[in-house]
Amino acid sequence: MNYMLKSKLFRMEFFLLLIGIFVLYTHYYIISIPINTQMVVLLVLVFLIGVPHGALDFLVDEQNESLAKNKFSIKKFVSTYLFKLFAFSLFWLFPWIAFSLFILFSIYHFGETDMSSILKNKKNATFLYVVYGVFILTILLLSHLSEITATIPVIEPFIRESSLYYFLEKNSKSITIVTTSIFVMTIIWQKRNNNISFNIFQTIQFTVLVLIISLLPLLLAFSFYFALWHSILSVRNIIVYFKASNNAKKFKAFCGKSLLFSLLALGSIIGLYAALQYFMPQTNLLFALLIVLSVLTLPHLSVMHNMYQNFEMSYESNEGKHVDNKPLN
Repeated sequence: MNYMLKSKLFRMEFFLLLIGIFVLYTHYYIISIPINTQMVVLLVLVFLIGVPHGALDFLVDEQNESLAKNKFSIKKFVSTYLFKLFAFSLFWLFPWIAFSLFILFSIYHFGETDMSSILKNKKNATFLYVVYGVFILTILLLSHLSEITATIPVIEPFIRESSLYYFLEKNSKSITIVTTSIFVMTIIWQKRNNNISFNIFQTIQFTVLVLIISLLPLLLAFSFYFALWHSILSVRNIIVYFKASNNAKKFKAFCGKSLLFSLLALGSIIGLYAALQYFMPQTNLLFALLIVLSVLTLPHLSVMHNMYQNFEMSYESNEGKHVDNKPLN
């Protein structure tokens, strides 16, 4: 049994891909979107969609605790969440360690979010998540390698002096081919073992997604994948999670409370940016945003991981009752 509903004709994915295609066509055939406009688009989408989707974590954690027959405490949730934020922020005293951990967390989180919709059982799920996450980040990063140093000049001296950078720059095409091949072979293997449901629609979907994020400029590619694709599909998965427990009304009733957490998150971002400007005056806005997102990733990943683990439990708690968007056998 997979954890997510397959949307009819993949309505949400199809709509998002149309947006990506439209932006791609506009940039290359109508008017080249200036870098300042790209930055504005990134910030607006991250603050309006990216950060608020993480603000639903307290609702998800409450549902996780309910399924585990545990009493939910908002004080415990907030204190644990803030502790994880603080603990990971200390890793940025050692930037390469922090950045490496952020990449590893992102690999798993992106894989778990995007691949849950095609899973039929948990067998080799972790391997699939990692392979997909590596594949997506390879496309996102290696297809924009030269743009990264230009867009975040504060890290250019460190990157340019890194032997890893020269290796990636020299072998970017080969690495992309290898990771793509491994992903394709993994999909074929999982399909043959009946672990996933993967058809022509998913094939087209992932092909178009890869083309969009590889051909768009760095900031627009990140805006599309993180703020639109990942965040919106995560929210959809959360809604399905609550529907699977007949808690859709509860989700709608409490969703407004996430506004408070969104404001707290935005306030934290502003405070962290101010602190970075004080202690690291050379830090530009994009690098500060990278640090903030990395710090938010660990506690968010933990909550969402528990949610995906609980999908079977959530469905079974209905004792076979019909709900819209129930997982498919």
